[in-house]
Amino acid sequence: MSGFRIMISLILLLCGTALSYDPLYYDNLTEALMSMQMEGDVAFGYFGSNSYWWTDSLGNSEEYEYSTSLGVIRFQFLGRYGLTNSHTLSVIIPGFVQLQGSEGSNGIGIADPWISLDGWLTREPRIFARGAIRIPLKGALESGDYSESDRHFAFDGAMTIVSPLSSGSGINIEATAGLRYYLSAWDMLHGERRDSAETKPPVELRLSGFFVLPVNPELSLRLGGEVATRGETEAQIAGIWSGQTGSEFSYQDLRAGFSLNNTSLDVTAEVFYRLGGENTAKEWGLMISGTGLDFTDLFSSATGSSGTR
Repeated sequence: MSGFRIMISLILLLCGTALSYDPLYYDNLTEALMSMQMEGDVAFGYFGSNSYWWTDSLGNSEEYEYSTSLGVIRFQFLGRYGLTNSHTLSVIIPGFVQLQGSEGSNGIGIADPWISLDGWLTREPRIFARGAIRIPLKGALESGDYSESDRHFAFDGAMTIVSPLSSGSGINIEATAGLRYYLSAWDMLHGERRDSAETKPPVELRLSGFFVLPVNPELSLRLGGEVATRGETEAQIAGIWSGQTGSEFSYQDLRAGFSLNNTSLDVTAEVFYRLGGENTAKEWGLMISGTGLDFTDLFSSATGSSGTR
């Protein structure tokens, strides 16, 4: 591998947000909790990658191989509280442990947390709205070379619609569309590991959607995907803001899995596979939630029943 490719590999390893699934869109709410009801969960999974897409200064996006495959265990703590019968407050805290990477690369830590407020717009049809903020910890709770933090404070607004595919089909559609707005922050320049400046990503579009097929009253199959895209990140150089050529970001993920919900279990397992993208890893992974580990045990011995998916 050339020195250029090694440098780009290191940049991607140090900018893990270009690699990972999105914690906020992993588990979109489709119903509100009851007033004063609490619930929590710890989701975890393994993600691996052998290659990545990188866009050069001419705007050409090419796929390159990592010198050593990337392997990361990811987890996220989720706590929710019903403010009213129509509004739910959520806290999402993601984390990671790097198991494999380029020589000398390692990392473990807690990434940037999300705080969101979800609420009904209409109950028929079922439309759920969300507003969220991401608080940048800027790597304060991470150690090692690998990072999954983003230095930019972010706002995210989204709507989720749940509707039958057609009358009598038995298949439901869960679709979420959102926009993410970033504030400016001091960060590394695109392709320049040693150079930094005040940077600001543009507004980002995020879409996710699933076909949900109930096999029986307890088991449902899920098939869908997730898309994220934004344009060039601007940087302030010598007092002038300008776009960094080749800094566009996008990915298209396939997601498939199942949900099992009965009196003793409420488990969701999903496989992720990245079909394409720009400035991101060609990633695959498995994520599981509803394993019985409960985030709300940190705050209360009593938790409510699940009502999210």
